[in-house]
Amino acid sequence: MNVDTGQTSVAAGASINLLAGKLLEFCPYNAFVSLLTTGDAAFAMRLTMQAGVRTIFEESQISGAARVPIAPDDLLVSNTPIRRGERIILKARNTGAGANTIFWILRFRRA
Repeated sequence: MNVDTGQTSVAAGASINLLAGKLLEFCPYNAFVSLLTTGDAAFAMRLTMQAGVRTIFEESQISGAARVPIAPDDLLVSNTPIRRGERIILKARNTGAGANTIFWILRFRRA
């Protein structure tokens, strides 16, 4: 199982791909992928998850727990199949007036 974790500050009104340039941006093998995520207490973060041409999780507000995600409380995507080589995009968008933080855990389990 591979795991990617992170914490990123997103500027006001900005949108970024959390996995851009990371090793697991492209799925390393046929896998079932799970995503856990939280934002900070401002409740201003929105998240979209795409794999290849498929939208796995359409832009939605995420928890404002302001901490590292805890399973199963912060599970947004569970065991979604993704093929080897597909690009995974985790797009975080800040709708707030100031910088906000997003925390995530992306888990890969071989199919």
